[in-house]
Amino acid sequence: MAHMEMVYDTYAIKPESIFMFKLLDFQFDYDDEAKTCTITCPVTDFMHNPAGIVHGGIFTFITDSAMGHLNFRHKDVPYVSLELKTSYFNAAAAGKLTATARYIKDGYKVSFMEAEVKNEEGTLLCRTSGTFYRYDKKK
Repeated sequence: MAHMEMVYDTYAIKPESIFMFKLLDFQFDYDDEAKTCTITCPVTDFMHNPAGIVHGGIFTFITDSAMGHLNFRHKDVPYVSLELKTSYFNAAAAGKLTATARYIKDGYKVSFMEAEVKNEEGTLLCRTSGTFYRYDKKK
């Protein structure tokens, strides 16, 4: 309960600080030269589906977040997800997850991206491809 209270007291609507990122204990790291964003987090019980393994939606949330934050880091306006496709290769029930996002084609209006999630042994758990669209807010 202490973790939940800390999350509630410290979250903000800004990159790296939203409620779910803090709840899942996301740690962000960037390699500006390689243009990658890496998120690491521990596997926790509330990530599990009824089979006792990390829910597929959690994997997609992590990869979408890594790709989105790579755009936040390198773009001058927000980009939003148009399409995501996640392929699952292995399950995880404990340990640490590491998601790394990169550009496949870095365009002005549309960017094509990919992110992989691996466990602490380096085993590939899933891969998500994403298409992101430049979101210019109308004034």
